Amino acid sequence: MSASPLVPLTTVGSRFEAQVLVARLGADGIVAALQGGDTVYPLPGPVDVLVEAERAPDARQLLLADEVEAVFADGHHPPG
Repeated sequence: MSASPLVPLTTVGSRFEAQVLVARLGADGIVAALQGGDTVYPLPGPVDVLVEAERAPDARQLLLADEVEAVFADGHHPPG
């Protein structure tokens, strides 16, 4: 079985942030890779996070769920 091609998922501001995201995706079985941000010094800069095309919808849904959970973790609650 051949691997699915990699497609862009998101761009983040630093290589560290990208590595954390790749680890988060990997914890859910989503293969991810980094592109860019390769410098000698650990300077912030845009880094693309790529995922397998067939898993891109799952990865997007995971990122959205994490964003929603972060809102509630910050003490924000929906009206009602």
